Amino acid sequence: MSKIFTVLLGTLFLFACSPENEQRPTSPLVINTANGEVRFNVETAKSLEELQTGLMYRTEMPANNGMIFDIYPVRPTGMWMKNTKIALDMLFVAPNASIIMIKENATPMSEDLIICKEPVRAVIELNAGQVRRYGIKVGDKVNHAILNNMTSLSDVVTPEVPTIAKGPDAQVNAPAMPKGPNAQVNAPAIPKGPNAQANAPVMPKGPNAQANAPVMPKGPNAQANAPVMPKGPNAQANAPVKLPVPSPL
Repeated sequence: MSKIFTVLLGTLFLFACSPENEQRPTSPLVINTANGEVRFNVETAKSLEELQTGLMYRTEMPANNGMIFDIYPVRPTGMWMKNTKIALDMLFVAPNASIIMIKENATPMSEDLIICKEPVRAVIELNAGQVRRYGIKVGDKVNHAILNNMTSLSDVVTPEVPTIAKGPDAQVNAPAMPKGPNAQVNAPAIPKGPNAQANAPVMPKGPNAQANAPVMPKGPNAQANAPVMPKGPNAQANAPVKLPVPSPL
Protein backbone atom coordinates (compact mmCIF):
# COMPACT_ATOMS: atom_id res chain seq x y z
CA MET A 1 0.00 0.00 0.00
CA SER A 2 0.85 3.45 0.79
CA LYS A 3 0.41 5.73 3.67
CA ILE A 4 -2.52 5.54 6.00
CA PHE A 5 -4.41 8.48 7.42
CA THR A 6 -7.38 9.09 9.69
CA VAL A 7 -10.42 11.18 8.95
CA LEU A 8 -11.19 12.96 12.20
CA LEU A 9 -13.38 16.04 12.60
CA GLY A 10 -12.75 17.07 9.01
CA THR A 11 -8.97 17.11 9.50
CA LEU A 12 -6.72 14.92 7.34
CA PHE A 13 -3.62 13.54 9.08
CA LEU A 14 -0.89 12.26 6.73
CA PHE A 15 2.24 10.58 8.03
CA ALA A 16 5.80 10.83 6.86
CA CYS A 17 7.53 7.79 5.45
CA SER A 18 10.90 6.12 5.11
CA PRO A 19 12.42 4.97 1.78
CA GLU A 20 13.60 1.71 3.37
CA ASN A 21 10.86 -0.90 3.44
CA GLU A 22 11.84 -4.58 3.43
CA GLN A 23 9.39 -7.49 3.56
CA ARG A 24 8.53 -8.66 7.08
CA PRO A 25 7.31 -12.06 8.38
CA THR A 26 3.82 -13.09 7.32
CA SER A 27 0.82 -14.72 8.99
CA PRO A 28 -2.18 -16.57 7.49
CA LEU A 29 -5.31 -14.67 6.47
CA VAL A 30 -8.50 -16.33 5.18
CA ILE A 31 -11.38 -14.66 3.33
CA ASN A 32 -14.66 -16.61 3.20
CA THR A 33 -16.17 -15.93 -0.22
CA ALA A 34 -19.23 -17.32 -2.01
CA ASN A 35 -16.80 -19.60 -3.88
CA GLY A 36 -15.09 -20.90 -0.73
CA GLU A 37 -12.11 -19.94 1.40
CA VAL A 38 -9.26 -17.89 -0.09
CA ARG A 39 -5.94 -17.94 1.75
CA PHE A 40 -3.22 -15.30 1.78
CA ASN A 41 0.05 -14.71 3.60
CA VAL A 42 0.08 -11.17 4.93
CA GLU A 43 2.51 -8.90 6.72
CA THR A 44 1.07 -6.99 9.67
CA ALA A 45 1.40 -3.23 9.96
CA LYS A 46 0.86 -2.34 13.61
CA SER A 47 3.35 0.23 14.84
CA LEU A 48 3.06 3.88 13.85
CA GLU A 49 6.02 3.57 11.47
CA GLU A 50 4.57 0.43 9.83
CA LEU A 51 1.20 2.10 9.40
CA GLN A 52 2.84 5.15 7.85
CA THR A 53 4.93 3.16 5.38
CA GLY A 54 2.77 0.19 4.38
CA LEU A 55 3.96 -1.21 1.04
CA MET A 56 5.67 1.94 -0.15
CA TYR A 57 8.72 1.56 -2.41
CA ARG A 58 8.12 -2.15 -3.04
CA THR A 59 8.68 -3.10 -6.66
CA GLU A 60 6.99 -6.51 -6.40
CA MET A 61 5.11 -8.80 -4.01
CA PRO A 62 4.44 -12.58 -4.20
CA ALA A 63 1.09 -13.37 -5.85
CA ASN A 64 -0.81 -14.49 -2.72
CA ASN A 65 0.90 -12.13 -0.30
CA GLY A 66 -0.38 -8.88 1.09
CA MET A 67 -0.49 -6.66 4.16
CA ILE A 68 -3.07 -6.10 6.90
CA PHE A 69 -3.21 -2.79 8.77
CA ASP A 70 -4.22 -3.02 12.43
CA ILE A 71 -6.52 -0.02 12.93
CA TYR A 72 -7.07 0.51 16.64
CA PRO A 73 -8.99 2.22 18.05
CA VAL A 74 -11.66 1.61 15.42
CA ARG A 75 -12.32 4.71 13.30
CA PRO A 76 -13.09 5.96 9.78
CA THR A 77 -9.90 5.50 7.78
CA GLY A 78 -8.36 6.59 4.49
CA MET A 79 -5.48 5.32 2.33
CA TRP A 80 -3.48 6.63 -0.60
CA MET A 81 -0.88 5.29 -3.05
CA LYS A 82 1.82 7.92 -2.71
CA ASN A 83 5.29 6.33 -3.20
CA THR A 84 3.62 2.96 -3.79
CA LYS A 85 4.97 1.38 -6.99
CA ILE A 86 2.70 -1.68 -7.35
CA ALA A 87 -1.03 -1.63 -8.10
CA LEU A 88 -3.16 -2.85 -5.18
CA ASP A 89 -6.65 -4.00 -4.22
CA MET A 90 -7.74 -2.55 -0.85
CA LEU A 91 -10.27 -4.18 1.49
CA PHE A 92 -11.72 -2.20 4.40
CA VAL A 93 -12.83 -4.47 7.27
CA ALA A 94 -15.44 -3.64 9.93
CA PRO A 95 -15.14 -4.54 13.65
CA ASN A 96 -17.30 -7.65 13.02
CA ALA A 97 -14.63 -8.89 10.51
CA SER A 98 -16.82 -8.35 7.43
CA ILE A 99 -15.63 -6.39 4.39
CA ILE A 100 -17.49 -3.08 4.16
CA MET A 101 -15.64 -1.40 1.24
CA ILE A 102 -13.41 -2.49 -1.65
CA LYS A 103 -11.12 -0.41 -3.85
CA GLU A 104 -9.84 -2.39 -6.81
CA ASN A 105 -6.67 -1.65 -8.77
CA ALA A 106 -5.56 1.47 -6.90
CA THR A 107 -3.22 3.44 -9.16
CA PRO A 108 0.49 3.32 -8.25
CA MET A 109 2.00 6.60 -6.99
CA SER A 110 -1.40 8.33 -6.95
CA GLU A 111 -2.13 10.82 -4.17
CA ASP A 112 -5.90 10.51 -4.57
CA LEU A 113 -7.56 9.77 -1.23
CA ILE A 114 -9.41 6.47 -0.73
CA ILE A 115 -11.65 7.04 2.28
CA CYS A 116 -14.00 4.70 4.18
CA LYS A 117 -16.35 6.79 6.31
CA GLU A 118 -17.57 3.81 8.33
CA PRO A 119 -15.63 2.56 11.39
CA VAL A 120 -12.73 0.37 10.23
CA ARG A 121 -10.94 -2.33 12.25
CA ALA A 122 -8.43 -3.34 9.56
CA VAL A 123 -7.38 -2.62 5.99
CA ILE A 124 -6.01 -5.37 3.73
CA GLU A 125 -3.86 -4.70 0.67
CA LEU A 126 -3.44 -7.39 -1.99
CA ASN A 127 -1.91 -7.46 -5.45
CA ALA A 128 -4.27 -5.82 -7.93
CA GLY A 129 -6.59 -8.35 -9.57
CA GLN A 130 -7.00 -10.69 -6.58
CA VAL A 131 -10.46 -9.34 -5.74
CA ARG A 132 -11.71 -10.08 -9.25
CA ARG A 133 -9.85 -13.39 -9.48
CA TYR A 134 -11.39 -14.86 -6.32
CA GLY A 135 -14.75 -13.11 -6.43
CA ILE A 136 -14.22 -11.24 -3.15
CA LYS A 137 -17.28 -9.14 -2.29
CA VAL A 138 -18.52 -6.66 0.31
CA GLY A 139 -19.95 -8.73 3.18
CA ASP A 140 -17.35 -11.51 2.94
CA LYS A 141 -15.82 -12.46 6.29
CA VAL A 142 -12.11 -12.15 7.07
CA ASN A 143 -10.21 -14.39 9.49
CA HIS A 144 -6.91 -13.20 10.96
CA ALA A 145 -5.14 -13.12 14.31
CA ILE A 146 -5.63 -9.37 14.86
CA LEU A 147 -9.38 -9.87 14.45
CA ASN A 148 -9.29 -12.55 17.18
CA ASN A 149 -11.12 -15.08 15.01
CA MET A 150 -8.32 -17.16 13.50
CA THR A 151 -8.27 -20.73 14.83
CA SER A 152 -5.96 -23.71 14.26
CA LEU A 153 -6.17 -27.46 14.78
CA SER A 154 -4.64 -27.07 18.23
CA ASP A 155 -7.70 -25.03 19.27
CA VAL A 156 -10.12 -27.84 18.50
CA VAL A 157 -11.16 -29.82 21.58
CA THR A 158 -11.30 -33.57 20.94
CA PRO A 159 -13.97 -35.36 23.03
CA GLU A 160 -12.54 -37.84 25.52
CA VAL A 161 -13.23 -41.54 24.93
CA PRO A 162 -13.61 -43.66 28.09
CA THR A 163 -10.79 -46.14 28.51
CA ILE A 164 -11.53 -49.69 29.66
CA ALA A 165 -8.97 -50.94 32.16
CA LYS A 166 -6.97 -54.01 31.10
CA GLY A 167 -4.17 -56.12 32.49
CA PRO A 168 -3.03 -56.86 36.08
CA ASP A 169 -3.61 -53.28 37.24
CA ALA A 170 -7.18 -53.06 36.01
CA GLN A 171 -9.67 -51.97 38.69
CA VAL A 172 -11.34 -54.80 40.58
CA ASN A 173 -14.78 -53.21 40.56
CA ALA A 174 -14.67 -52.02 36.95
CA PRO A 175 -17.88 -53.05 35.13
CA ALA A 176 -17.52 -55.96 32.78
CA MET A 177 -18.12 -54.84 29.22
CA PRO A 178 -20.28 -57.14 27.05
CA LYS A 179 -18.64 -58.60 23.99
CA GLY A 180 -19.86 -59.65 20.55
CA PRO A 181 -22.07 -57.91 17.97
CA ASN A 182 -25.32 -58.51 19.90
CA ALA A 183 -24.00 -57.78 23.37
CA GLN A 184 -26.17 -55.47 25.46
CA VAL A 185 -24.97 -53.26 28.26
CA ASN A 186 -26.35 -54.38 31.65
CA ALA A 187 -28.04 -57.43 30.04
CA PRO A 188 -28.96 -60.10 32.66
CA ALA A 189 -26.96 -63.33 32.73
CA ILE A 190 -28.86 -66.03 30.82
CA PRO A 191 -28.71 -69.57 32.32
CA LYS A 192 -27.18 -72.23 30.15
CA GLY A 193 -28.06 -75.89 29.39
CA PRO A 194 -31.16 -77.65 27.94
CA ASN A 195 -33.23 -77.39 31.14
CA ALA A 196 -32.12 -73.88 32.12
CA GLN A 197 -34.96 -71.55 33.02
CA ALA A 198 -34.86 -67.81 32.50
CA ASN A 199 -34.48 -65.92 35.78
CA ALA A 200 -33.62 -69.16 37.61
CA PRO A 201 -31.68 -68.52 40.85
CA VAL A 202 -27.95 -69.04 40.64
CA MET A 203 -26.93 -71.89 42.98
CA PRO A 204 -23.77 -71.53 45.10
CA LYS A 205 -20.87 -73.81 44.24
CA GLY A 206 -17.54 -74.79 45.77
CA PRO A 207 -16.31 -75.03 49.38
CA ASN A 208 -17.74 -71.66 50.34
CA ALA A 209 -21.28 -72.36 49.14
CA GLN A 210 -23.92 -71.59 51.78
CA ALA A 211 -24.88 -74.57 53.97
CA ASN A 212 -28.58 -73.67 54.01
CA ALA A 213 -28.96 -73.29 50.27
CA PRO A 214 -32.08 -75.19 49.06
CA VAL A 215 -31.54 -78.58 47.48
CA MET A 216 -32.73 -78.54 43.91
CA PRO A 217 -34.37 -81.71 42.55
CA LYS A 218 -32.56 -83.48 39.75
CA GLY A 219 -33.63 -85.54 36.76
CA PRO A 220 -36.07 -85.00 33.92
CA ASN A 221 -39.20 -85.43 36.11
CA ALA A 222 -37.99 -83.45 39.07
CA GLN A 223 -40.37 -80.80 40.32
CA ALA A 224 -39.42 -77.64 42.03
CA ASN A 225 -40.16 -77.67 45.80
CA ALA A 226 -41.08 -81.41 45.70
CA PRO A 227 -40.63 -83.19 49.08
CA VAL A 228 -37.74 -85.61 49.53
CA MET A 229 -39.11 -89.14 49.04
CA PRO A 230 -37.81 -92.11 51.07
CA LYS A 231 -35.90 -94.76 49.18
CA GLY A 232 -35.74 -98.60 49.39
CA PRO A 233 -38.20 -101.52 48.83
CA ASN A 234 -40.13 -100.94 52.08
CA ALA A 235 -40.34 -97.19 51.79
CA GLN A 236 -43.84 -95.76 52.20
CA ALA A 237 -45.11 -92.64 50.69
CA ASN A 238 -45.05 -89.81 53.19
CA ALA A 239 -43.45 -92.14 55.76
CA PRO A 240 -40.87 -90.52 57.99
CA VAL A 241 -37.30 -91.33 57.17
CA LYS A 242 -36.01 -93.80 59.84
CA LEU A 243 -32.61 -93.40 61.36
CA PRO A 244 -30.25 -96.42 61.50
CA VAL A 245 -30.90 -98.73 64.56
CA PRO A 246 -27.86 -99.14 66.80
CA SER A 247 -26.44 -102.67 66.79
CA PRO A 248 -26.92 -104.68 70.01
CA LEU A 249 -24.01 -105.03 72.38
